[in-house]
Amino acid sequence: MTISKAQSGLLQRLAEKGSRLREVRKDLLRQQPGATQRWFQGPDGCDLFLWYEETTGLAQLQLTFEKRVVEWSFPEGLRTGRLVAFNPRTPLNDQGRVLLDPLPDAATLEFARAVLSRASVDELTLLLVQRHLGF
Repeated sequence: MTISKAQSGLLQRLAEKGSRLREVRKDLLRQQPGATQRWFQGPDGCDLFLWYEETTGLAQLQLTFEKRVVEWSFPEGLRTGRLVAFNPRTPLNDQGRVLLDPLPDAATLEFARAVLSRASVDELTLLLVQRHLGF
């Protein structure tokens, strides 16, 4: 596969965003009995979320970037989609949401791989995320 200059530039920008991920303090996250959350926040909506259940371990993960989303959950598995922006004209009826693709989108997965290529996340967490996303 040949990568154009534009694609190469985008992959580099995504890798840079991944390198700027920083973990949000756990005490700032919503706490639920039997569950743990982790959030790595980056620039421009680049975020990595992980949800753990006390009894089963990792239950869900979600990576967002460039109004795209890659997520894995048990039992749904791997999914990709687009983030739909909040519409300020209808604040009571419209919430930001994810529109899932019918099948995992190859380009979105390639972009996610770029974000994670330099992600500023501890090695064990990064390996866990990559394994669940099939990288």
